[in-house]
Amino acid sequence: MVRLREVEASAQNRRFAVELADGATVEAVLYRGDSLCVSSQVGCAVGCPFCASGAEGLTRPLTLEELTGQVEAARALAPGLRRVTVSGVGEPLHTRALEPFLHWCRGERLAPSVTTSGGPIPRLRALLHAPHNGVTVSVHAGTASVRREAVPQGPPLDDLFAALAEELPRLSRSRQRKVALAYLMVAGLNDAPAELDAFTARAVALGARVHLYAYNPVPTSAHRPVERDAYEAAYARLRGAGLKVAMSSSARVEDNGGCGTLVAIRRAR
Repeated sequence: MVRLREVEASAQNRRFAVELADGATVEAVLYRGDSLCVSSQVGCAVGCPFCASGAEGLTRPLTLEELTGQVEAARALAPGLRRVTVSGVGEPLHTRALEPFLHWCRGERLAPSVTTSGGPIPRLRALLHAPHNGVTVSVHAGTASVRREAVPQGPPLDDLFAALAEELPRLSRSRQRKVALAYLMVAGLNDAPAELDAFTARAVALGARVHLYAYNPVPTSAHRPVERDAYEAAYARLRGAGLKVAMSSSARVEDNGGCGTLVAIRRAR
């Protein structure tokens, strides 16, 4: 049902086309030989303007068999696989097979994590208590107006942070540390100091860790990354406010492994 075809390799990553039985294709990335990023949908309905994954809208969610099939196919190529992240094409919370997939990963002794734009909110609440090894919530904004522009079909910023503020105290301290906020810096969209400060205030109040991602340009968008010195200045700004911040890893800044670079292709047989 699922076949992986390697399409690109770089210093740390291997990028695969995931060919599905109905002729559609999504993508997966193997990071450093032990971590697999899988897709959860053919396309995406969230509509982030900087992201290639949803450039053609949404066709359908993947089934549980298609999710597990990506992992099983990758294991044949990478016997040392230890971690799986549902961070590829699609919004995981729009895929009902997500929670069964997390349980399947646990049964296979794989550590599963999820990256989500946060909605629907009831599913986010449930996900935080599910058997995951990490949840990263893609925020990308500090104000409601920029959030609407950056994540058009994600939950509003106030609703998102209200849900997190209610749910995080209900988690154990060790599980709280597995929840993080993502901020992808995009030039002219969310890189203004006032926007960063607004995000910082929300993140500090929540006590959450932050992933500050560098942007890899994609051919479907005119958006561009900020200069490296601006990216490092933003990192220092968030750290100076007391946040625990991680920058993009070397694997994530490679062209075939960055946030929003994976694509979906509809192809009828």
